Amino acid sequence: MIEYYRKLKENEKFFDNAHEIAKEIKEKAKRIFDDCDVFIVGSFARKKHTLSSDLDILIVSSKVPEKINFAEYCSIVRSLTEDSRINIHLINREKFGEMRKYYEPMIEI
Repeated sequence: MIEYYRKLKENEKFFDNAHEIAKEIKEKAKRIFDDCDVFIVGSFARKKHTLSSDLDILIVSSKVPEKINFAEYCSIVRSLTEDSRINIHLINREKFGEMRKYYEPMIEI
């Protein structure tokens, strides 16, 4: 039980730094995608996250293939973060136009 509460305290600090974490990922994403926009989405953006939630980061770029294979996705995610609490979403700009409503609300980084 002590370990559980320690982990929750660690996650509290993690979410307190969510914007800074997202900024770091944006800098790395710009090196890969050049023209990308980055947003925090999901429960954190909806202000409904818990200390056991993940942090959803959406990266939108015309350089993201419309269909991306799993190995390529994993490679990109590993280059952006090794933190399993961060869930990276990659979407092509054209597809984003169709899917934007599913990601709202969004916090632009």
